[in-house]
Amino acid sequence: MRYLSYFFYIGWHWGISMAFFIIWYEIRGEKQFGVKTIGTDDLVKHLPAAELEHASMYEPVNYYTGSWLFDHVEKHELDTAFLDVGCGKGRVLAIAAAYGFKQITGIDFSPKLYSDALETATSLETRYAGCKVDIICADARKYDIPDQVGVIFLFNPFDEVIMDDFISQVMESLIRNPRPLKILYANPQCKQLWLDAGFKELDAFEKLKYLRGSVLTF
Repeated sequence: MRYLSYFFYIGWHWGISMAFFIIWYEIRGEKQFGVKTIGTDDLVKHLPAAELEHASMYEPVNYYTGSWLFDHVEKHELDTAFLDVGCGKGRVLAIAAAYGFKQITGIDFSPKLYSDALETATSLETRYAGCKVDIICADARKYDIPDQVGVIFLFNPFDEVIMDDFISQVMESLIRNPRPLKILYANPQCKQLWLDAGFKELDAFEKLKYLRGSVLTF
């Protein structure tokens, strides 16, 4: 039923071809990574009205885009800390663990999604020996980026207002600890803000008109 409901949701918004494509990857991905993260969540009931101006719906990144982005992670980057901003139920955390990251953090400002992600984190730490997954319920604008983070994942988590503030937090971390940093950015609506901050685009893709991803480096 979860897959059927999501199929109709995607088909209604983006067309039947997209729905078949996404659902095929959903079935395969949920099984491969051992999670149940399919579907959307309305955040209206779980967030203050002021926050809904910047984000009101949770939807996980599709597995095709997620895998494409993670395929750009280099072996030495697995030794750095991984940060998923807007982690939702923890789909990307599961992908990160499967790819070999050992120090993983997910941040989300929704208490409901934070609770769901905690369950995913516990499962991942059991499944992958030596993997530490931390979940934080916080506003990304006020979150101090750990200076060990080498890869950040974004799935268009918020609008330009908050993204600009988040980039400032990232730049402060880079000032404290100058280092290479890679951004895996799905549906990169605010990509220009990162380019303006000094990041360079390493690679990008577009598929079926609506699926997009960008890999940025500093």
